[in-house]
Amino acid sequence: MVKKQKYLITFFLFFLCCHVLHSNELSLLSEDKLEINELNLLIKEYILENPEIIIEAIEIYQKKQNFKTIDKEKKLIKSLRSEILDDKNSYQYGDKNSKTTIVEFIDYNCGYCKRNHNIIMKFLKKNDDVRYIVKELPILGERSILASKFAILIYLKDGPEVYQKFFNFLMTHNNQLNFQILKSFASKAGSIIKDFNNQINIKKVNSVITTNLILAEKLSINGTPSFIIGNSIIRGFISSEELQEIIDNVRKKQ
Repeated sequence: MVKKQKYLITFFLFFLCCHVLHSNELSLLSEDKLEINELNLLIKEYILENPEIIIEAIEIYQKKQNFKTIDKEKKLIKSLRSEILDDKNSYQYGDKNSKTTIVEFIDYNCGYCKRNHNIIMKFLKKNDDVRYIVKELPILGERSILASKFAILIYLKDGPEVYQKFFNFLMTHNNQLNFQILKSFASKAGSIIKDFNNQINIKKVNSVITTNLILAEKLSINGTPSFIIGNSIIRGFISSEELQEIIDNVRKKQ
């Protein structure tokens, strides 16, 4: 943040000096070099008389930073595309060969993830050419980790169909999750796993969580829900209208 502020201040000074040096006020003084304090006074007066240039400078700076961030994210997603899209340990819904994919990082204790769940499911039914990938990212405490361990184990042992049912149970459950509730949901989903106590702590399950946490860190994703759609990272809740617009833009670029 401090580094960013220094860049901003430097940009302001450069921008302001350019304005002042091209103003009519300085043209009268071109033959005589101004002392530093005189120049500072003139800049101050110019700012007071033209405060809108500060807003203009901020807007220009922010646009440049946004372009840099977008470009950086594009390059990052391209370099990690295999990890993002070809992970066999992450649940995938829809056509696996689809060029249009929504990747969502979720936490089962995330309220916004649950709000987005119905939107995503309705969207996928209307857009059957879109692939959906779930990345388990339990970052909201021990209950989140426990829920993800159950989900990952079910995916590995029972397969995607049972996982999908279990996933839907969890995403539509609005109360606290605990071991007994998770076990009950697993049974309702059709899981054949008997020994959850020991199975959820196997190396493979923990490895999937670790892999997702590392991937999220590489992508500077530190909250849920977070989405990767096309070459963009979208952080936070997405409305159905926003999602449709994003997907339409991705389709146009294909």
